[in-house]
Amino acid sequence: MEEPMPMIVVERSFDPPQTDAEHDLAARKLGPCCEMRNVRWVRSYVSLDRRRGFCQFEAADAETVRQAHHAADVPYDRVWPSDVVE
Repeated sequence: MEEPMPMIVVERSFDPPQTDAEHDLAARKLGPCCEMRNVRWVRSYVSLDRRRGFCQFEAADAETVRQAHHAADVPYDRVWPSDVVE
């Protein structure tokens, strides 16, 4: 049985607040870079004031997610591996 991929969290902050158009552009740029590195987007959370965001990815490691963001020229504050607690 295949081992599940680690969960990686990406933190981002926006000043001024991120617009929907900016969010969509970042997602379009990041998608192919993630696909090339076997990184799968799981979900995103954006604060109501649109100044902070968290994205969850499945990937081999945090460095692979960093590489995808760099290649797509999508900035981030922090990238770290995580466990899911339910």
